[in-house]
Amino acid sequence: MQTDLLIEGMDDEGSADNVAKLLSDIAGVSDVRVSLLDRRARVQIDESLTSPHLLTRKLTQAGYPAGAQAIAAPAAAGGCCGGCCGG
Repeated sequence: MQTDLLIEGMDDEGSADNVAKLLSDIAGVSDVRVSLLDRRARVQIDESLTSPHLLTRKLTQAGYPAGAQAIAAPAAAGGCCGGCCGG
């Protein structure tokens, strides 16, 4: 599941690097992308190993209060918007 995290307290590259490392070190987290400008991180998680709640709790404990939002997976075959494939 892809999860979007809104993170407070990321004020510089060092804090963004800390957030990226903290998230990467959590079992079940992969594909960590942190945006300092947007104060967001987007991660792929294995729900059998972790949860958005755990991620926000770990970030908050480290001094980066966060909220999470699950991102819906793209539509299956047939297209998502009907634009390029007419689905």
